[in-house]
Amino acid sequence: MKDILLFISDQHSWLQQGYAGDPVIRTPNLDRIASEGTAMQNASTPYPVCVPARMAMLTGQLASRCGVMSNMAALDSNRATFAHCLNTAGYETVLCGRMHFVGPDQRHGFSKRIAGDITAIYHNRPNKAFAAERGVHDKTPQGGPSCLSIIGGGNSPTLEFDRYVVENAEQYLRGNYEKPQFLCVGTYGPHHPYVAPKELYEYYYDKVSIPEQSFSYPEHPAIRGKILQDTDPEVVRAVRAAYYGMVEFEDALIGRVYDAFQEYLARNGREGVFVYVSDHGEHAGYRGYYGKSTFYEPSVHIPMLFAGQGIAKGRRCYGAVSLLDVAPTLCEIAGAVTPPDQDGVSLLPQLSGGKDVQDRMVISETGGTIRIRTKEYLYGQMVRCGRYKYVHYEGFDAEDRLFDVDQDPEETVNVVDRHPDLVDSMRKLLAQRCAPSDVIRQRAEEFNENLKILGRCDFDNAEERWHAPDCARHYPEHMVSSRRFGESK
Repeated sequence: MKDILLFISDQHSWLQQGYAGDPVIRTPNLDRIASEGTAMQNASTPYPVCVPARMAMLTGQLASRCGVMSNMAALDSNRATFAHCLNTAGYETVLCGRMHFVGPDQRHGFSKRIAGDITAIYHNRPNKAFAAERGVHDKTPQGGPSCLSIIGGGNSPTLEFDRYVVENAEQYLRGNYEKPQFLCVGTYGPHHPYVAPKELYEYYYDKVSIPEQSFSYPEHPAIRGKILQDTDPEVVRAVRAAYYGMVEFEDALIGRVYDAFQEYLARNGREGVFVYVSDHGEHAGYRGYYGKSTFYEPSVHIPMLFAGQGIAKGRRCYGAVSLLDVAPTLCEIAGAVTPPDQDGVSLLPQLSGGKDVQDRMVISETGGTIRIRTKEYLYGQMVRCGRYKYVHYEGFDAEDRLFDVDQDPEETVNVVDRHPDLVDSMRKLLAQRCAPSDVIRQRAEEFNENLKILGRCDFDNAEERWHAPDCARHYPEHMVSSRRFGESK
């Protein structure tokens, strides 16, 4: 039985990688892993938000089907994950760091945890209490437009947390174990706050490009309100410099864990497979967006690398794949059963040198109650098939989009009327696989009622949490202020 190591970062866009063609970013370790294994060049997140994407990955089911469509939602403890399946196959299932579990169940199939998480158990606590539980400075932003309030070079809770996670992973890999190991290493970077080590921030500041900010193309009305049109160019450049620096910082950590895993395998005479993915991407100022949650490439297109015994070396696969495929793929590698009713498929045939499937369609979703008090609701769906991407938002039928991403990488030319047969097949797939919108709406309303109680619960999960050192609780040494949000340097 092969040992398996899954490294999952948070908010790393596929676009910011050397092997993906970015001429500025320095990612020597990811480039090395890609050359020693197989890179899935067209991988999408099933949901461009943290918790839904991760729970979908663990179960192999779309967010609307596994029931998690918000960062405030908890996965049902009775639902099987691939960690459960690997455990039943004889693996020690070890979680090191972040998985962003919500609620009192912080394991969901992991038999051991060797490093805690950085985020709170529930997400509707007041920001000060939320930040305190994370060991984060009380002005560190939690997300949304306020993510522009802290930008620069220096130290941050994210950087310190990720160092802590990797040190624990390296220590664990120095051991010898009777059972085959499945080790999941989860970092928080390159998630905002946009703070990179000072030397990396300064290195990238004059090298990064600033995306077009003219906004001359028509945006979809469902997401138009997320655009920050008046962001100062200095702030946009600073965000991108910090993000690039954070990606390079993560690359170094990934390299350390990869090397430690290879040493562990060699020392114990074992075979193994290393996997790298991220839960979703990051806009970093693309088209005026920051963070994630849209279906544009920086947000939805994720890295996915496999390397190890039985994996083709130096291969690039260009057919559409999904983070949902991680569950059935790892289960097949491990010789384990898969969780029931999978939306993902095993990628092992492609990884072992088989045909690169070009006509597969993969789905991504976004939605839920976006404003609990007013019960405003949004549900969007995306289908990716090869070069084409279809986007639909409930209530905006006349605004459907189809982009030829190869010919139109900026996604500004809507060709939905030119390919009626393709669009029709994509719509049929959505109707077949996604939960009906009325069911999703009912779930959202029930969740909001439950959250009124659950969000006030005080659980003692100290062993599941990371406690930040004092050095992580300071502003960057060099900080750019956002004039839009009135932050001072």
